[in-house]
Amino acid sequence: MSHSGVMLPVLQNWSCHNCGGCCREHQIAITEDEKRRIEKQKWTPADGVPADRPLVVPFGKAWRLNHQDDGACVFLNEKGLCRIHAKHGEPAKPLACQVYPYAIHPAGNSVTTSLRFSCPSVVQNLGQPVAQQRTFVESLAKQIVPASYKAPETPEFFAGQKLDWSDFVRVQAYLERGLSDSQVDFATRLMRILSWLELAEQAQADVLRGDRLGELLNLLHSAAARAQPDNELPIVEPSKLGKLMFRQMIAQLLRHDTEATARQGLLGRMTLLAEGVRFTVGRGRVPRLADPISVNVAFGQPADLQNLISPRFAQLEQPFDGRSAEFNELLTRYFRVKVQGIHFCGRAYYDMPVIDGFRSLALMYPATLWVARLRAAREGRSVLALRDVQAALATLDHNFGYSPALGLKSSRQRISQLAKLQQITALCGWYSL
Repeated sequence: MSHSGVMLPVLQNWSCHNCGGCCREHQIAITEDEKRRIEKQKWTPADGVPADRPLVVPFGKAWRLNHQDDGACVFLNEKGLCRIHAKHGEPAKPLACQVYPYAIHPAGNSVTTSLRFSCPSVVQNLGQPVAQQRTFVESLAKQIVPASYKAPETPEFFAGQKLDWSDFVRVQAYLERGLSDSQVDFATRLMRILSWLELAEQAQADVLRGDRLGELLNLLHSAAARAQPDNELPIVEPSKLGKLMFRQMIAQLLRHDTEATARQGLLGRMTLLAEGVRFTVGRGRVPRLADPISVNVAFGQPADLQNLISPRFAQLEQPFDGRSAEFNELLTRYFRVKVQGIHFCGRAYYDMPVIDGFRSLALMYPATLWVARLRAAREGRSVLALRDVQAALATLDHNFGYSPALGLKSSRQRISQLAKLQQITALCGWYSL
């Protein structure tokens, strides 16, 4: 495909701050060419790499970088820096290492750019504006989406309802418009969007294209705003089934398969299965899952881990104080970056249609606040701090769009079922308190 340009998120900053999390939390798959390139670099113990293990190991039918005993990549030094980068420059690193935390996707004859908020520097909006990094991102895009690449089909609006790219852009613009309404709380924005998407899903096919689609979206957007005033936010407790499916989703989002967990073998997998069951049941105390290393580095952890409280599931159903405008800013930025980068539907998100993909994205709002409550409760607090929300979002976004489990038929059906039962809106309202 020929590129007409690379679209960058306009409201996001990012620069690497060398936390080393991505070099510990990911198993980096490499190509045969990258393997040969690393071998030609002739690494020795004098360079600081381990002498007791290969640098590259088999990974299914391909290869990946090996890890040190503590789980770090073999090329990560004690200062959190990449030895390949230091010795040979950034272009010498595997492409996967160069790209993170960017998420680059083809879109029509263009290329969109999103970011992964699992990187603490992204979630905290630290560094240089992404809009000023065009040259670097364009160089990555040419490697990820070469000119010979066949442009993907436009994501469906909903199952069976196709869109062309111009109509997709119309829908995308109205999602952005709803997310950007700073006059109302973020939970209200989500409820309004979910409302008009539900109505659009029931529309006749002949009005879901061209100018008629634009007229319908404008009508639905205005109607949702009138029906959902900010000072009348309906708070309805989700059903037991809604909460059960919600906890199942959180358990999948919290699961982090790293080099360290892979070494645990069958025992480790059985432990993860048992924790998943406990999340489904939702009784007793919440399992104490390990936080990502990058989250611990960026947001800290109590000096005495033994004194952390294991809160009960019921405790997280109680309202928590501490809401602030900073929460709205963070979540607005997250959602807009995902929508601008088309990182919630189509090829970038399990080939989901726009409406189901946005519903899945909307569930990241209550999931983030649920995990933020968990982090606060572990320290004996009932007041949320910004760092709780930032750490929760960084933890959960690690798997958003990347965990195979979330792309399974059962996970997709869970989103549809929650929507049919009116539980997505209920979850957004309930955990907004």
